[in-house]
Amino acid sequence: SLFYQFKSLFDSINHRYNLHEQLIPYFISSHPGCTSTDMAELACETKRLNFHLEQVQDFTPTPMTVSTEMWYTGLHPYTLEPVYSAHSQKEKEVQRMFFFWYKKEMRNAIIRELRRIGRIDLIDYLLNEKPKK
Repeated sequence: SLFYQFKSLFDSINHRYNLHEQLIPYFISSHPGCTSTDMAELACETKRLNFHLEQVQDFTPTPMTVSTEMWYTGLHPYTLEPVYSAHSQKEKEVQRMFFFWYKKEMRNAIIRELRRIGRIDLIDYLLNEKPKK
C-alpha cells in the first residue's frame, strides 16, 4: 500500500508540473519461496500500476544471504519449513514470462501456465486491454 501511495504522489507531481519522469522498478523473478502463482499475482500488480517492464532480474544466489541458503537447501532457515525454489531454466522462464504480460508473443504461454496452476481467474485481468477491476 505504501508503494501505491508513493506512485500516486509521483504521478500527481508529474502531471502537475507537466513532467515526463518514470519510475523504474526493480523486480526479481524466481526468488526462493516464489511460485508461478506468486509471479502471476505480482504481474497483475504491475498491470494495476501501469508498468510495462522491460527488464527483470532472475534470482542469482549470492554468498552469505538468507535467500541463497533457502535456494540451496530448499528450507526456510528459521522454521526449517520446505521452500520452493525454481532451479531449472524452464521453471525460471515460466516465472519470468508473467512480467511481460503485455507482449503478444507471451500470451499463449501465459494462458497455458495460468490454466496449469489453476488460476484461470487471472487470464481475463492480465491479458485483456481493459480489465475489469
